[in-house]
Amino acid sequence: MIMRNVLLLLICSTIACFVQAQDRDVILENLAMEHDFTGQDLEEMLDARINLNQSTKDDLEATGLLTPYQIASLLDHRQRYGAFISWPEVFLIPGFTEEDTRLLALFFTLEPAETNDRLSLRPLLREGRRSLLVQTRTFFPRGKEYSPITAAEYQARPNSRYLGVPWYRYLRYDYRFRNRVRWGITLESDPGERQVVDFLSFHAEFRNIKPFRSLVAGDFRVRFGQGLLLWNGTQFGKASSTASLCNKEMGITPYRSRDENLFFRGLGATLGRKNLDFSFFLSYRALDARIIEEGFTSLVETGYHRTPLEKEKKNSLGSWTAGMNLSWHAERWKAGVTALGYGYDHKDAGSINYYNACKNRSVPFGGLSADLTFRLPSWRFFSEVALDFGLSPAVLAGMIYYGQNGNQAGMLLRCFTPSYTAAYSARLGRNTSPSNEYSLQITGTLVLPRKWKMDMSAWAYLFPRPRYLCHNPSYGWDVRLQAQKDDHLLLFRVQRSISDKGILDKPSLSLRTGIRLPGVWMLKLRTDGVYCKLHDHEGEWGLTAYAQLEYENAKETFRGSFRISLFRTESWESRIYVYEPDVLYGYSVPALFGKGIRACLNIGYSPLDAVDLWLKVSAMYRESFFCESKVQVRFRF
Repeated sequence: MIMRNVLLLLICSTIACFVQAQDRDVILENLAMEHDFTGQDLEEMLDARINLNQSTKDDLEATGLLTPYQIASLLDHRQRYGAFISWPEVFLIPGFTEEDTRLLALFFTLEPAETNDRLSLRPLLREGRRSLLVQTRTFFPRGKEYSPITAAEYQARPNSRYLGVPWYRYLRYDYRFRNRVRWGITLESDPGERQVVDFLSFHAEFRNIKPFRSLVAGDFRVRFGQGLLLWNGTQFGKASSTASLCNKEMGITPYRSRDENLFFRGLGATLGRKNLDFSFFLSYRALDARIIEEGFTSLVETGYHRTPLEKEKKNSLGSWTAGMNLSWHAERWKAGVTALGYGYDHKDAGSINYYNACKNRSVPFGGLSADLTFRLPSWRFFSEVALDFGLSPAVLAGMIYYGQNGNQAGMLLRCFTPSYTAAYSARLGRNTSPSNEYSLQITGTLVLPRKWKMDMSAWAYLFPRPRYLCHNPSYGWDVRLQAQKDDHLLLFRVQRSISDKGILDKPSLSLRTGIRLPGVWMLKLRTDGVYCKLHDHEGEWGLTAYAQLEYENAKETFRGSFRISLFRTESWESRIYVYEPDVLYGYSVPALFGKGIRACLNIGYSPLDAVDLWLKVSAMYRESFFCESKVQVRFRF
């Protein structure tokens, strides 16, 4: 009863203050809620940011964050005064708010302008920038897997215990020189893994070294077109904003994250002449898989190697991949053709079920695709057509209209046949792969009087064949409405989904507000509610609310936040995702369900210009107590 009263008090306080949020939180929560977005993806997103000092008008428009006036103002400022040195300088440009500046930092970096000077050893040694990032974390209670065990008991049940320490270990070294040379190494081990280094990743990148525009060795990712055939990395094509409808291809880029699955290992290069680019890559690496005499039954993507059974699956399947892309580009258009082939050293012996009966299981694996992007003053058209080597097609086409004063509208059509098979495609549909879906998504941004802005999104989809947990053809929809003014935001969403359980309707509402206190303190309040109604069953509610106190000193050397959250939902079905502050490259969007309380303390401190420290401690009580802590140090030199 006390908890319910506190929840209601927080909810009423939030509504009374109206709503406040950072768009960053909304973006990350939406990705976590629907697309299995992880901390590794956030790290990849931040590392893949492009240089604001060299970004084009198209780059700025592609974010969907800026109005035409802001874009023109930013480009004019850069032309008049040169490259930006710090983010506060961007904040001083007419038309920019502090929130605009924070959001730009999600998509851009501030780097010196790239040069084509001849590389020499002395500048490489003296002017290169280096960083060393070290992170560890642990949790309580530890669980039975970490409890003591005798040799005889372990011999009888070797997979019942983890012999490694219950600490996460991560180290990354990175070197960069003028955006021309970059190399780095990543070492990682998960809690319970006995190896000092369980995952090792290395990359090296060279740009503008004739005859190559770029040359990447080691671990890398490849992203071409809209992702129908080849896109093994983060993408935002299923988020709700207009800008997210069109993916911005990145070609071959070095891999600097810690996910143990979504990357290639080998060599990739891009050669260019005027408006023509030719890219190719070769990769061979070992994957975790379940192997039987007939072949491999499934890929294992957890990255855990803590027990003999898990170690048995480690690097048990050889995988080779080869691909190429040819692109023509001009000021207003870009066209490309991509070819991909891949295979394994074991046959696909996975079981055939109702939800994967159409999957291509015989060689050759791969396909061909063609993409086209065309730009008019107020319109952007984009599309990709792909055909796998089993002759199953997939088509994606869309357009975006850029109106006056920041108004935008977009539409995206997806036609994915049930048998289309592409192992390295982006997750462009409601499923984990672009197959078995016909859908239409419409989005819009409307700038209203008195600085109000409204974002709308409607997505209707049809699954013509059975899918996981649904034996029959099905359909669904997802409608969102978001209103925002300065730091105020309201988000309303209605979803319908169909599974073997029946038809599920789920409306939800999120309200947030922030109150600036005397000095450098800020109090943030938020409340979320969801109602789940399974047809022919009684509906259930889910509620959560939090209060968060933030502090940052005037020198920006110390910053911290403390949050206390209360939640009450009737089951996992009515869970609510809430973004939490975290360490650098950290990512935390816990799913709150059941009845409980959660607290989070996050501190960042920069005692020296070259040293940054982070500490995060989170604790939750839901039937039992759970605590996790993270410590991270970064050295820059």
